[in-house]
Amino acid sequence: MKSLLYHLKLVPVVTLAWVVFEEELSVRSVVVGASVGLATLLLVDRYVLRGDYRHLYSIGVLPALRYVWTLIVQIYLAGFEAIAKLLTGRLNVDIVDITTTLDDDFRVALLANSITLTPGTVTLDRSGNRLRIIWLDCVTHDPEEAGRMIKQDFERLLSGGGS
Repeated sequence: MKSLLYHLKLVPVVTLAWVVFEEELSVRSVVVGASVGLATLLLVDRYVLRGDYRHLYSIGVLPALRYVWTLIVQIYLAGFEAIAKLLTGRLNVDIVDITTTLDDDFRVALLANSITLTPGTVTLDRSGNRLRIIWLDCVTHDPEEAGRMIKQDFERLLSGGGS
């Protein structure tokens, strides 16, 4: 019963993702998304993860939504900036090493994936809390300054810093 209640809290998030991917907001799309989402959550919980993992990957629904919103905004902003740099030929591509204050493997992986999803940066390697990034607009090699520019708000949101 506890597992079902836990999954019911995640169903709206999965349903929203389904509706976005379907590109259709209708009763049918919401019902199918909720049904497929709940079934997937229950099946993965039972046959794939097989254990008490929830405490390892715990991010509240509101912080997760805030994080996804920030990620989407940053993807668009960085995309337009990358297009402008490509069209004007003002590229300064290089590799930088940055560090993160996050100590949870799951959150460091989320940070690395978010950096890769943001146009103009790709995470090449991760070792502990150090990330090696290829950066389209490398304006500094200072790990602290580069880290602030590349990580933006992602690290703060993942560490539970809110908005």
